[in-house]
Amino acid sequence: MKKKDKHSVLIVIFLAMVLSLVMGDAVLSAETAADPQTAAPQEDKEEKDKKEEKDAKEPHLYYEVTVTATRTKKDTLEIPKAVSVVDRKKIQEKSPNNVTELLTELPGVDVNGVGANQSRPIIRGYRGQRILLMEDGMRMNNSRRQQDFGEIPALVDISEVDRVEVVRGPASVLYGSDAIGGVINIITRAPDYDPGTSSIHGSIAYRYSSADKQNKGAANINGNIGKLGFMISGNLRNAKDYNAPAGTFGEINLTEDVTVSDTGVKDGGANLLLTYSLSKQDQLSFKYEYYHSEDAGFGFVEPDFYDPGASRIQIRYPMQEVQKYTLKYENKRLGFALADHIAFTAYHLNNQRELTNNIIAYSTMLPPGAAINIQTENFTDVNTLGFRLEFNKAAKKHTITYGADFFQDNTENTDASLTQLLGLGPPIIFGTDDTPKLPHARYRSFGIFIQDDISLFARTSLILGLRYQNVNAKTKQTPGLEGDELVNSTDETLVGTANLLFSVTDDLRLVLSVGRGFRSPNLIERFFDGVTPEGSGYQARNTALKAETSLNVDVGFKFRRKNVHLEATYFNNVIRDGIRLREKLPEPEEEHVQDLLPEYINDNVDKLRMQGVEALGRIFFKFGISAQANITYIKSKDLGNPEKDLGNPETPYVDTYSSKFNLNVRYDHPKRLFWVGYDLRVNGEQKNVQLVENPIGDVIPGFVVHSLSAGITLFKNSGFPQQLGIIIGNLTNELYSEFSNASFFRPAPRRHIVLTWATRF
Repeated sequence: MKKKDKHSVLIVIFLAMVLSLVMGDAVLSAETAADPQTAAPQEDKEEKDKKEEKDAKEPHLYYEVTVTATRTKKDTLEIPKAVSVVDRKKIQEKSPNNVTELLTELPGVDVNGVGANQSRPIIRGYRGQRILLMEDGMRMNNSRRQQDFGEIPALVDISEVDRVEVVRGPASVLYGSDAIGGVINIITRAPDYDPGTSSIHGSIAYRYSSADKQNKGAANINGNIGKLGFMISGNLRNAKDYNAPAGTFGEINLTEDVTVSDTGVKDGGANLLLTYSLSKQDQLSFKYEYYHSEDAGFGFVEPDFYDPGASRIQIRYPMQEVQKYTLKYENKRLGFALADHIAFTAYHLNNQRELTNNIIAYSTMLPPGAAINIQTENFTDVNTLGFRLEFNKAAKKHTITYGADFFQDNTENTDASLTQLLGLGPPIIFGTDDTPKLPHARYRSFGIFIQDDISLFARTSLILGLRYQNVNAKTKQTPGLEGDELVNSTDETLVGTANLLFSVTDDLRLVLSVGRGFRSPNLIERFFDGVTPEGSGYQARNTALKAETSLNVDVGFKFRRKNVHLEATYFNNVIRDGIRLREKLPEPEEEHVQDLLPEYINDNVDKLRMQGVEALGRIFFKFGISAQANITYIKSKDLGNPEKDLGNPETPYVDTYSSKFNLNVRYDHPKRLFWVGYDLRVNGEQKNVQLVENPIGDVIPGFVVHSLSAGITLFKNSGFPQQLGIIIGNLTNELYSEFSNASFFRPAPRRHIVLTWATRF
């Protein structure tokens, strides 16, 4: 953003604040001067204030309701699964760049990736396609993403999010492929109105971050005209590359602040939602979503700062554009013999994106000062069609949920690459290649499922579920690959789950959950043939891959009484036929052998075990003081694959730190006028990891991060309340990195300030 444009934006924001403040005063004055009708409203207002003050002084918990874990609205205390809910209030206070940053406070959840829009979640040590990301109950994962990275939650802007629900552990019965490590359901905002009235509401928000000189604005207008509800919203963000602080991280020592390149982004989006109430019990809705980003990247620090002579790997996303159309019909009181509730959702999504790599690699096989430069460009176009049909039926002691879901990805892509020798005078071009690394393909998935929530006895409930899934991947005729044989591959899977909840007392629940998950290989794993994005090797295709399967066991308890909530879970998740790149030894008859790079192939080589403990506690004291904490321990191991004599039990498998501790302490004003909070995050070092020629050393060090935050509400009871917030992140200016960002060193931002302002009308 140019300096002139930046000043213009700030002036507009300032004028909007002044206008809303003036209008807020005017509304208050008008309400006070309303003659005989003011007495009763003023009295009601005083009673409301007294009630709020009394509620703030009396310690109590706000119950959390989730729809993701069982597909019916339920208090999290009554669900025999590990579930976390982040509500709208917390989202507004934390003002994160995206959903992933919001989840770092939860047990069992970590971060992969850096920058304003490229971070992705890790759940219980699993990431990428082993986690299912959803928006309003519909999958966001697509078959063209890399296995390790998955879809980015930033496709749904944080200003559009009403709440986020996280299910830790498999959920394949309800949601199909990919839900091995867990499910994240991003539930978006919707207009709330009475069909018999007409109304209009709206909000404006602004965010500034000093770390990346970020400016972001968001606006929303919603309401209804009779039975027709509407919501129109948009957001725009401009973030620069951020700086990391000087310091020591393992054996890396930075003597000065450094720029983490390619962590900025220019992005924005717009949304339109229309709802129509056909009757009191059924509703029809249409939603259009648009997202566009430019100049995003994988992030990197110039190796000269911490490891001179190391390869320089730059991975950028010059452009991504997403358009989605969703049509939904829901009837909450169907009254049929086989269903009380029906929901049908159909959608079409188009995702176009560019990916570029610029790798400069040094080798002892080259003359001193010489390097190999590999430049690649990829354009991918994914068109997805999908639907979900779901029924619910309550009958005596049973609540039955059943239905079917389907999606189909049609993908096309183009590739170009240039390989040259640098450092010996003018660049020497080895060759260029525009052969596609992935053929055009279709990826189709269909599943049917049924789940029964049974009240066995007065204090015991049981949830049983079963799903059949069929996944088909098929290549198409592709320019540049005319000689390749077309491939048609199908996976069929049956998975089930059993979840038991026993109420020892009115406050204490014991839970046991056993579930089977699965993940069908995506298009990259099956059909990719070419230099890997990070340039470390050549990946050959493997059309004979089988689906990954897992068996997970959760055992724990949940306790809640008035102002105290305690919860603990032990989990043990074993993945069989885990897919991982392994070195491929070329066969004598093969024509294509890579001389410059080692050759790899995806194969079902792993038997992985991930086990650990998650515990959390919350307590609300009198006069608005509260504290909550959670702790996570995770231990993982590659058990090997004796059937194929593959995998290596002596080689650690780990994708997260060994432990994590979060603490939040806060004070809320009795009348909710302001709040102050302190956050502590501690991640323990990871010794059980094998790093080859890594500048960090043999151990990925742990870290401690402190943050302060505060917020104030002005003109709370007016027509234009003002909410101001401040966050001071990384208070001690510590040099640290999330686990999966450590070996490819991408540290987190230095000490920074985030300022937020919002108003609604």
